[in-house]
Amino acid sequence: MTMDLDTALLRAFVSVVRNGSINRAATLLQRTQPAVSLQIRKLEQQLGQPLLERSPRGIRLTGAGEALLPYAERLLTLTDQLVPGLGGLPACEQHRRIGIMEDFTGTRLPRVLADFASVHPGLRLSVTVGMKVELFTAMNAGELDVMVSSPLADSSLLPKPDAQFMCPLAWFAARGKVLTTSPSLPLVIFSAPCSWREQTLATLNRAGQPWHIVFESASLTAIQAAVEAGLGVAAMLADTPPAHSRCVNDGSLPPLPGMPVGVYRQSGDNDPLTRRLAELFCRELDAPIATAA
Repeated sequence: MTMDLDTALLRAFVSVVRNGSINRAATLLQRTQPAVSLQIRKLEQQLGQPLLERSPRGIRLTGAGEALLPYAERLLTLTDQLVPGLGGLPACEQHRRIGIMEDFTGTRLPRVLADFASVHPGLRLSVTVGMKVELFTAMNAGELDVMVSSPLADSSLLPKPDAQFMCPLAWFAARGKVLTTSPSLPLVIFSAPCSWREQTLATLNRAGQPWHIVFESASLTAIQAAVEAGLGVAAMLADTPPAHSRCVNDGSLPPLPGMPVGVYRQSGDNDPLTRRLAELFCRELDAPIATAA
């Protein structure tokens, strides 16, 4: 007997598998969690066997699910190529340009790209990583569609962000190395001009903590390496800790303020794909951060 499979059910199944969560799949598909769960149950009933195993650790494919997945992905790819508006245009005709500060490339960017690509596999994305002055220059020149950056001091002539978030900063030092604050705190710090640098030094000055700079760079990777090598302590985003480092939260250093970060689009841009991409960045920036111990 011939069986006709509903592509909407297959799309829900593939999205859940790719994202490892019914909640995340529902967000990306712009449906409610119960609606996506119902689609999975309907597909399982139609095929006569379970496709997913649910546990406190998340979602895992059954044998039948593993067998179905490659066929489901291929069917959806063919469908998207045939039906206009579902991501079937050639990649060269679908192109979105992202500008992002280096600090967000390690954790936030991969999640956004993975989630976006799972729903829009035919879209070509290009990413520009740079400092905020460079990013704003590119944004104002029309070279970026979505930008994630700290705001500039003078934003009177710049686009207003879709949303702005306060991202926590934390002190990080090499694991196992004793941090000395007397007579002066050794600092690993971002090169000027940098608003985070200014906030870090202002925080120490207000607390009456003497400091001296032992290493500075505009590169996040270089800052992380210097901290890991034990050169000094650095103020960084809470979700970008250097390898083999520890968060200094024992009260020996003054608490750091949060740093504003905005998600920007071109003024007047009502493109649904660009808007969805910006929404995914907003979701990631709004998510709680687990500070390293």
